[in-house]
This record gives sequence, C-alpha cells and structure tokens, in this order.
Amino acid sequence: MKTVILCLLLLAASACTSYKRPYTTPMATDVLNAVSAREIQGLRARGKVDTFTSRGRLKVNVFMLADRQGRLRFDAVTPPPMNATVLLVTSDGAQFIANDRDHNLYFVGPTRACAVAQVLGIRLSPAELFALLVAENPWPATGANATVGWDRECGCEVITATEGGRTVKLWVLGHRGRANWRLEKAEVTTASSRIQVEYRGWKKVDGHLVPMRMRITQKGVKGDAVFHWSRLELDPEMEADAFWQIPPVDAEIRRVHDCDVPPVKLEPPVPHVPQEDDGK
Repeated sequence: MKTVILCLLLLAASACTSYKRPYTTPMATDVLNAVSAREIQGLRARGKVDTFTSRGRLKVNVFMLADRQGRLRFDAVTPPPMNATVLLVTSDGAQFIANDRDHNLYFVGPTRACAVAQVLGIRLSPAELFALLVAENPWPATGANATVGWDRECGCEVITATEGGRTVKLWVLGHRGRANWRLEKAEVTTASSRIQVEYRGWKKVDGHLVPMRMRITQKGVKGDAVFHWSRLELDPEMEADAFWQIPPVDAEIRRVHDCDVPPVKLEPPVPHVPQEDDGK
C-alpha cells in the first residue's frame, strides 16, 4: 500500500512540473532572435559574489561596471567593518588588468576569457560576461544548423547549435507564451571546457526584464560562481578612466599569457634617466 501511495505522489509531482508547448513548434531563428542582443549597452551593479578562485572561496561585496564593448570594472570589497578592496579588475576592451591587493600581485595581459579565468575563476571574456549578465546569448548561432526541442519540466524551448567545435544549448522559457520568451539557462561546450549559466530573480529595470541572480558552473572547476545583485542600473554614464588602473610602485607584476601557460613574473620597468650633456 505504501508503494502505491508513493507512486501516486511521484506521478502527481511530475504532473505539476510538466508543461505543454502552448503554441506550434517555432523556428529556431525565432527563438534565437528573442535572446540575441538587446537594446542595453552598459550596466552598473552592486551586490555580492560568491565564487571559487585560485585563492579559494571568495565571498565579497561587489561593485561592477560593464558594457557591450568588453569594458569592465570589478571591485571586490570585504564586508563591514573593514570595507577594504581586495581585488580590482579592469578592462578597457583590449588591456586586462587585475590588482590582487591581498597578495600585492598585479596581472596584465590582453582582454581574453583565459585572463579573466586566471584571476576571477570564470572562463568568460568581459563581453561574454556582460551579455550573460543581461540574459543574452553571447555565443551567436544561425538557425540553419540549430535544432528545437521542448523541455516539459522547465517549460522551455531547447535550442542546440554546433559550429566550429563549439556546441551551444539554450533553454528559453516558453510555457508563458511567445511574448514572454526569456533565457532561463545557457550552456556552451568545447573539446576542453563546458560552462553553464542559470538565472533567477527576474525584475524589470529601466524598462527591461533582467535577472538579479546568476549562477555559473564550469567543467573541471570546483564549486560555482553566484552573482546576486541588490541594485542594478542599465545604460549609466561611465567615465573612460574607470576602466584603467596604474600598478602600485611595490607590486609584483605578472603577465597573463595563454590559458595553458601560467603567468610569469615580470620585473618592473626601469625608468629612463637622461644623461647630462658634458659638451662633448
């Protein structure tokens, strides 16, 4: 009798989380267009980030500026009463700089996903990170080679596209109708990596529906990275010098190279001292 009751409860639970597509099967291009680039160029955010880095688990208050050009400013600040900046990351779209103030290390290199991974533990370029923060698909794919499926538990359209050794899989909320399509989960897989992003806490900000919570998990990386915003502003005015920093005089400078090559120590540049003209 207990077995029968348990089976009935399991069937009831599955029925409650099973959705049917409320419209005819859509074209992949229609769904992809719904989660492509939106009319959002930049953001300013304040909240908390809980992530696993090379230094271990990092739980900090965060102030962030980011835009579609790949510019980024990430201030990680310890909770009160210290309120000390332990990590400052900037990118002007070309140059990536990270100042690890806890260890007096200064990382410099080109703006690439591997540079971000070495410092923040997240293998995403600043431009990809921005797109994900505003719930866009940062890995564009044409509908020509994409398949469409339906996830009954999520109530989502599932778009799968493979291009150049990269497979992108998107879960787009669909059970509320086409007009409410939004990105619920995204996954990109290559031969050596897999990143998955999940969204929660949707809120309308400056006329746009955006998630206030984002969770990133990666293949081969212990733990996850969770962004939880308490305040989010879209398309704020941003000064260009916010995305640049000068190394401290006594900092150990390291160059961020390829993802598979650890950063190496660089000696600080020796200032040029002009010689006095002795008249000869």
